[in-house]
Amino acid sequence: MRSLGICLLVCLTACVAEVSGTHQESEQNETPTGTGSGGGAETTTTTPTGYLRQIAGIYCTESFSCQGEWPADRTYTFASQWGASEDACVDTLLTGWNPAAIETEIAKGRAMYDGSAGVACLNGVTFGTCSDYWTAGIHWAEACYHVIIGLVPAGGACDNLYACASQSCDATTHTCL
Repeated sequence: MRSLGICLLVCLTACVAEVSGTHQESEQNETPTGTGSGGGAETTTTTPTGYLRQIAGIYCTESFSCQGEWPADRTYTFASQWGASEDACVDTLLTGWNPAAIETEIAKGRAMYDGSAGVACLNGVTFGTCSDYWTAGIHWAEACYHVIIGLVPAGGACDNLYACASQSCDATTHTCL
């Protein structure tokens, strides 16, 4: 099963791409840059929040670098989905992902963060052409699927999906599905 890190990221990013508005310490040593056809920048990360900030930066930088090839057949505008600037885009994504909730679940021992996998993920991100990017998105390295992992099995207590190995928490019963 794929870890929460990238599955959550891809799901949330897909939601952000379709629904406008849904998207600390030692966060990054280098700002990732997108190219429309190359890979991610060499990066380091020491915290889950830093990792998420860098992933958001990669997403937003690539999106803005490919803005000129935004598909004309979309029923919404680039700005309505990605914002007016890369910084606003990053802030929107981080708000949607709620890094504080992830950090809380890790502190409770209900999720874990693998910083080495985070670095490998960030360094392994690649992009196709801008046209491919708008069709298929980012090409994630295998390590991206092992960065943030929910540890609570089905039936265990949860406050949100970050804790659950299944990546699904019933909000009514507060149990992992």
